[in-house]
Amino acid sequence: MGANKKVFMIVSAMLTILSLAIIIYVSISIKNYSKHRAILHAQSIAEAVRDGLTSHMVNGTMDKRFLFLNNMSKHQNVQNLRVLRSKTVIEQFGKGEFEEYAYDDIDKEVLSAGRAINRIYTTKEGYEMMRTTIPYIAVKYATPNCLSCHTTARAGDVLGVISMSLPMAEAQQVRTNLTLRIVAISILMLIFVIFIADRYIKPYIKLFDDLDEGISKAYQGDFSYHVSTNLSDEAGKVASRLNELSEIFRFKKTIEQDGDKDTIYRRLGHILAHSFGIENFAIMEIESKEKSRVVVYESTQQQFPDGVYYNNANNCRAYTTDSDVISTDFYKICETCFVQECEFLCLPFNISDESSLVLHIRTKDVEEIKRIQKIVPIITNYIELAEPVLETKTLMQALQESTLKDGLTSLYNRRFLDNYINELQL
Repeated sequence: MGANKKVFMIVSAMLTILSLAIIIYVSISIKNYSKHRAILHAQSIAEAVRDGLTSHMVNGTMDKRFLFLNNMSKHQNVQNLRVLRSKTVIEQFGKGEFEEYAYDDIDKEVLSAGRAINRIYTTKEGYEMMRTTIPYIAVKYATPNCLSCHTTARAGDVLGVISMSLPMAEAQQVRTNLTLRIVAISILMLIFVIFIADRYIKPYIKLFDDLDEGISKAYQGDFSYHVSTNLSDEAGKVASRLNELSEIFRFKKTIEQDGDKDTIYRRLGHILAHSFGIENFAIMEIESKEKSRVVVYESTQQQFPDGVYYNNANNCRAYTTDSDVISTDFYKICETCFVQECEFLCLPFNISDESSLVLHIRTKDVEEIKRIQKIVPIITNYIELAEPVLETKTLMQALQESTLKDGLTSLYNRRFLDNYINELQL
C-alpha cells in the first residue's frame, strides 16, 4: 500500500472516529439535558397541582379537582396526570371517587421512600416518555398548615404522590436532527480534508514515494531516476538536491567509460552550458613541473581576453594562490584576466601532483557572478568527481606514450610506426 493511500485511510479513520465521538457525546448531552428539563417541568407542574388542590381544599371544591387535573394535562402537555392518596389519607378521607388508591410499583416506591422517581421509557409506538412521580409530604409550618386537615398524619409523612408522563418527542426530534447535521458536517469535512490533502499534502506524499524509489535505484547503481515535483519549499529543495546527486553520479559513471580526457572536458562543458546556464567559460589544464597552461575547452559564445591564453601558469592567480578568484572581491584582483566592464571568476582544482585545472568564467553582469557563486559547490562536485578519472586518463596516456618512445633517445619506436600505419589504413 502506497503512502498516499495510507494517509487518506488514516485521515478518514480519524475523522470518522471523531465524528462518532461527537455524535455520541452530543446525543448523551441532549438526552441528559432533555431529562433535566423534563424533571424541572414535572416539578413545576407538581407544585402547580399541589397549590391548585390546596386551593380547592380551602375553598371546599375538592369535588372539582379532576376538572382541574384534566385542564392541567391539556394545557401543560402532560399525560396520565394522577393524584394518589397515601394509606394515611385513605384512612382519614376514604379511597376517593376516581381510584386514587390504584398504585403501581413506582407509586409504591415513592410512597415508601418519600423521594421522587424519574424514569424514561419507550412506548409501543416508539416514542420516548418521562415518567415522573413526586411525593406530597406533610409540612407542619406552612400556609395552610397540612396537619390542620390531615390530623392523623405527622410532619414528614407522605400524604400522596403526583404522577405524570411527559412526552420526550421534541427532545428526541432535536437529537435526531442534530445527529443528522453532525453526520452531514462530518461528510463535508471529510470531502474538504480529502480535497486539501489532494491539493496540498499529496505532492509531499508523491515526493516521498519518488524519493524512496530514487534511493532504491541508487542503491542498485542506477542514478537515472529523476524526482519531479512542483514544490518550492524545503521539500522541493530536497528533491532538487537528490536530482543533482543523481546527475553527478550519472556523470561520473559516464566519464569512467570515456576513452580520453577531451571527451570528459566536452561533457563538463556541456553541463556548464546547459545545466548551469553559463555562457562564457574556459577550462585550462596546467602542468605543475613545466608551469604550462593550455586551454582544453572553451565556450564559443565570446572571445576571451589574451590573458586567458598565456602559457605561463605563474600568471594565473587562482593557480598560484590555490583559491577562488572573483573580480567583485577587489578592483583588478587579477591583472591577467582583467577587462574593463567585465566580471570574472576562476576556480582552481588539483587533479594530481603533476597537473591542475582552472575554470575561468566571464560575464558582464554582476548579478550573474553572484548567481554562479551560489552554484559553485555543485560545479565543484562535478569537477572533483572527474579528477580521479582525469588522473587515470593522464597516467594511461603517459604509459601509452612511454611504450611508443625509446627510453634513451626519446624517439618514436617501431610500435609507434605500426600504430600510425594501422590508423592510416583505417
